Amino acid sequence: MNSPQHHVVFIDGICVLCNRLSRLLIRLDAKNQFLFSTLNSAYAKKTLVQPKEDSILVFSQKGIIYSKSKAILFIIRQLPYVKWIGILFQIIPTFILDHLYDIIVKNRYRWFGKHDACPLLTHDRFVQE
Repeated sequence: MNSPQHHVVFIDGICVLCNRLSRLLIRLDAKNQFLFSTLNSAYAKKTLVQPKEDSILVFSQKGIIYSKSKAILFIIRQLPYVKWIGILFQIIPTFILDHLYDIIVKNRYRWFGKHDACPLLTHDRFVQE
C-alpha cells in the first residue's frame, strides 16, 4: 500500500491522543496523502533507522523523515483547510515548539490515557508490513 504518492505517519499506537489526532488527520486528508503505522511495527523497523517511541515521525514521499514539531508542521502544511495554522506556527522557533511537544509527550498517558492495542490497526490506511 505504501507508494511514492503517500506520506507515512508513525505514531505511538497505544496513545489515545495520537490515535485521536490520526483519526482527525484521516478526516481532513481529502487527497488521501497519508498512511499510518506504529513506531514499533515491522514496517517502522524496516523503514526508519532509529524509531523513537516518544515521537511522532513522518516519512515523506521524498524520503525525508520529520520528527516532533517539524512532523506536526509538515502534516498541517499538507492540509488545505488548516494550512494557515502551520504558517502561523512557523514564526515560533523550533526549539520552543519542540519543548512544548516534549511536555505533551511526557504527560500524554496521564492526561489522555492509553489503549491496550492500537485501534487503527484495522483501518484501511494503516501500513501493516
